[in-house]
Amino acid sequence: MGADYKWEHDVSKPLIHLSTKFPKYGKDFSRIAWISSRWIGANQQTRLLASYGNQDAAVPATVFINRGDVELVKNDAEEVCRILNLFETKQKLETPRKIGILNGYVEGQDSTEKPCSKYYYTDFKIEDWEKRFLQFSNSEGKNKYLVEKISISKVGNEYAVIINPFGEVYPEMDVKKRFAFNHLKEYVEDGGILVNVAGFPFFYAWDVIKGLETPIVDEKMLVPESVRIEGEKLYVDRFRPLLNFAGSLSWRDLGIITTADTRDMSGSNQLDVYQDNADKEVVGDIVNLGGENKVFEFRAVRKDATEEVIPLLRAKRPDFGEIYPIAAIKRGFGYVLAGGMHTKTSSEFEKLTVAIDKFCDWIFKNCS
Repeated sequence: MGADYKWEHDVSKPLIHLSTKFPKYGKDFSRIAWISSRWIGANQQTRLLASYGNQDAAVPATVFINRGDVELVKNDAEEVCRILNLFETKQKLETPRKIGILNGYVEGQDSTEKPCSKYYYTDFKIEDWEKRFLQFSNSEGKNKYLVEKISISKVGNEYAVIINPFGEVYPEMDVKKRFAFNHLKEYVEDGGILVNVAGFPFFYAWDVIKGLETPIVDEKMLVPESVRIEGEKLYVDRFRPLLNFAGSLSWRDLGIITTADTRDMSGSNQLDVYQDNADKEVVGDIVNLGGENKVFEFRAVRKDATEEVIPLLRAKRPDFGEIYPIAAIKRGFGYVLAGGMHTKTSSEFEKLTVAIDKFCDWIFKNCS
């Protein structure tokens, strides 16, 4: 917010200044200033005792500071984080909003990287997403989005939305250390909206050093694919790796549980979609956008297994019951917006782009 502040423990004075500079946030800034001053500014001894204990009496802080004290401090800190996140969200969701579309690089185009060139379960490329979001306008008829094509290293809190246009694959510098994935995960937890446009989020990593994709699944099994019998002996000529979804980044690190292939249904399946009133309150009526009320569902979010999920579009499968081809999953202060579809027709594309736009409007409205 353009406020100068000194390197001090107590930041109540610059917060009080901000409360007068931004009157509409006066109440919130005053609250944060009070929390800061009561723990630090009112009595420096509080901080010294918490950090070093009572050195004169040789009593460590862990002896006299109890769980109730710690919970009180922790709750205050969490309240400050929530308020500051609201400020940040209000600012970056004001129009025009900055939206970043991943360009396939991790560090940037000036590097020796081999950018991601795979699009798994989506027929729409970077330019399609850029063109569509430049068509959205606000109430004044001006562009609603400032669109930038960026590398993962450029992802930051100034972007209201980051779109991974590659579907099930994402660019990665090191498939073991997973720098790129962790950076995107931090972006979400800090309050960003990360959109995965198709299929199973983060199932494959595109190694920008080697220029090839690899599944990122920590739990694997080898199952016999070719066997032969010679007398009383059984020989396995070839094994096939079986990838356990539970070991994927989406399931394990983000808690996003999706549909899978079963005896009833496998691959992408064209399903009728619908919404209830709660869904429409968030993103409006998107059922028939793109000219039909169907989508090619593929790895949609499961209603019964994923926590903190906001359904935006629904369908039903005989094996999993109600599922969500488009859903927002809250993680930390932000969201992963998952398009669990084979995004190959104007039906899926238009539903998803409008859902992203309206979801941003809904968040902005609820934090204003």
